[in-house]
Order: sequence, then C-alpha cells, then structure tokens
Amino acid sequence: MRKAIAEFLRTSYTCLLLVSPEIRRLEHAADELSATYPWPHLSLGRGLGSVFLPVIPRRRSREAQRWMKTRLGELSPGPVLCTEIDLLFEPTLELDPLRLLCDIGRITRLVVTWPGSYLHDLLAYAVPDHSHYRTWRNPEVYVTLLE
Repeated sequence: MRKAIAEFLRTSYTCLLLVSPEIRRLEHAADELSATYPWPHLSLGRGLGSVFLPVIPRRRSREAQRWMKTRLGELSPGPVLCTEIDLLFEPTLELDPLRLLCDIGRITRLVVTWPGSYLHDLLAYAVPDHSHYRTWRNPEVYVTLLE
C-alpha cells in the first residue's frame, strides 16, 4: 500500500481508491495510514449522517454535495483520507459517488477506502448481491487493490 501511496503522490491523479471487499481490511488500511501520514481523516458516513438529520429527504442529495465540497475544500490541498463512504450509495440520494469524489478531488486530493472490487478495468462498489451494487468501467482515478 505504501508503494501505491508514493506513486499516487507523484502523479497528477486527484483521487486514490484503496479497494477491498473486506471492511476489516479497509479499516486496517485507514488505521495504518492515519498512523503513518499527517493527513486529515474524514468519515463521510458520520459527517453526512449528522448533516442529514435536520434536512428533508428530497434536499439531502444537494446538501450532501454541498457539505462534501465545503468540508473537503476546507482541508485543501490534502490529501484527505476518506472512509465509511457507504451513505453516498443510498439510492434515494441519486448521487454518482465516483463522479462526486473525482470532482472534489480537483479541489482537495483524496485517498478513499472503497468497499468493492476492481478487475479488468471494472470498478465495483459492494458485491453483486448487495442492493446498492454499482459498477464503473475505466474509472479515471488511481486504483490500488488491498490484499
């Protein structure tokens, strides 16, 4: 993982996805990165969850995008370690989480723990049986698989 981080930091990519289907592996990677690098760490799930409480459901998508751009923009230039991204995939929000992360990455470089898989240029969130399963072909981000 450290080699992938070093390569990412030398490139012009703005977003690095650390991909694994195992949540414990992602948590371990986040802990390791937090202990190694002085980067801010932001749990998107916790942050967005607290933002959504006073917001009516039909406005949550717009509020999610606004909050993420503002909060992550405050941490520019980054990198910022983003974890617990699951809430971004809530179908009622109608977000494209990968596009949102790429857009924000232009403001603040991101390192994101991504629960899913990456094989033959196909990035997946979750597993096929999961209700929020999504895929992207040839994502325009730096992807590394965690083993």
